[in-house]
Amino acid sequence: MKSSKRTVLIIDDVDEMREMLTTLVDGFSNYKVSATCGNCAEARVEAMRRRPSLVLLDEILPGESSFDLLQEFVADGLPVILMTGVENPTHEVPAGAALRVEKPGWKSLDLDAGRLEAVFNQVLGLS
Repeated sequence: MKSSKRTVLIIDDVDEMREMLTTLVDGFSNYKVSATCGNCAEARVEAMRRRPSLVLLDEILPGESSFDLLQEFVADGLPVILMTGVENPTHEVPAGAALRVEKPGWKSLDLDAGRLEAVFNQVLGLS
């Protein structure tokens, strides 16, 4: 039987953040993690290989620009949510990104789970 869950590609250079995001997303009833990546090169391969429903992209990655990767994904028709570690960010959301969210924290995991799942539903037009 084919899964009806939507897939999420997680891109973040911090192992612990990828682990936390995987824990959150795998707990959502309508979503599952298709892959996690620590850099732009891995992300390109996984996006092409797995064609996720949604991409969670860290705003700041080492090496290549996450904004260049954002534009590639948008051109390929993938919806992208940017993640930031900045509390209450005021900088403009780059063109093409569906929106920007603050990264979750271990201490606020329950609240962050509900917030993040609602954002996924909003971006994919499921709310």
